Amino acid sequence: MPAKRGFALLVAVVIAAVVGMVVLALWRGSAASTRIIALEGASAHTDIIADSARLRAMQFVDSGGWRQLRTPGTWRLVATDSTRNGQWRAEVGRTAWNTLVVRGSAIAPAGSPRTFSSADHRTILPLGAPIHFADAALTGVQAWNVDAAATVIVPPAAGTEIGCRSGAVARTIARAPFAAAIGAMRLPVIDPDTLRDSVTGAFRLATPRVATPLRVTGMVVVDSELIVEADLRIMGVLVVGGSVHPRGGRIDVTGAVLSGDAGGGPSGLGAGDRVRYDACAIRRAVELVTSRRPTATWTILNVF
Repeated sequence: MPAKRGFALLVAVVIAAVVGMVVLALWRGSAASTRIIALEGASAHTDIIADSARLRAMQFVDSGGWRQLRTPGTWRLVATDSTRNGQWRAEVGRTAWNTLVVRGSAIAPAGSPRTFSSADHRTILPLGAPIHFADAALTGVQAWNVDAAATVIVPPAAGTEIGCRSGAVARTIARAPFAAAIGAMRLPVIDPDTLRDSVTGAFRLATPRVATPLRVTGMVVVDSELIVEADLRIMGVLVVGGSVHPRGGRIDVTGAVLSGDAGGGPSGLGAGDRVRYDACAIRRAVELVTSRRPTATWTILNVF
C-alpha cells in the first residue's frame, strides 16, 4: 500500500512538472509573440517618422534652400525634435558639386526595456546645369582674338579657389562646343538701356547691344552676338551664343566668358578689356541655373 501511494505521488509530481513546463512554454511563447508584435509596431512607427522627416528635407530642397550648401561636404539641419517618445532629424547634405543627399532619421523606444527602433531614409539627388563648369577664362567655338593691350588672368588656385576648381586645371583660352541647352533656359529678360543700378541673378539680355553701363553679379546670357559699346562688368559668367565684339565699351569679367561664335566669326577682347578667371564666381553663377534631376535612388536602413 505505501508503495502504491509513493508511485501515485511520483506520477502526480511528474504530471505537475510537465504541466508547469507546458504552461511556462506557453507563457514564454506568448511573451515572445507580444515582444515581436511590439517591435514590429515600433519599427513601422519609426519608419513612418523617418520618412516624414525625409519629406521635410525634400521640401527644403524644392524651395531652393540647397543653394545654401556652398561647397561639397557641408550639411544643413532642416528640422529636428526630441521627446521621451523618441527623436527625429531632417538633413540635407552636399556630397559633391552635382550631388545632394536628403536624409530623414528617427529613433524611438521599441516597447521593451533598453530596446530601440531606428530608421534612416536617404535620397540621392543629382544636380544638373545647362552648361558645364568653365575651366578657362575665355572659351569659344573658335579661338579668341585678344588685343595685346587686353588682360586675361588665370591666378594660381589658393584658399577657397582650390575647392571651387576641384582639381581642374584652369586655362587662359580654350575651344569647346557651345551648349545647345542654353537657348532653352527660362531666364528673366532685362534691357540694359533701362537699368541704372547693378543687378544680381541670372538674366537674358533683351538686345544684343550694350549701349549704357551694365553691372551684373551672376550670369548674363545673350542668344545672338554681343556688341559692347559701354562698360560691361560681370562677376560670374557671360554666355554669348554668337560672338563678342568690343566697340568702345570696356569688358570687365571676373569669372569666365563663353561664346558660341554663331555666324559672326571669332570673339575678341579690345584694348583695356579684362577677364580674370575665378572658379568660385563661376560656381555661384552656374548654381543660379542649376536644378535637381528628376531621377533619384534611395536606401532604407532599420536597426533594432
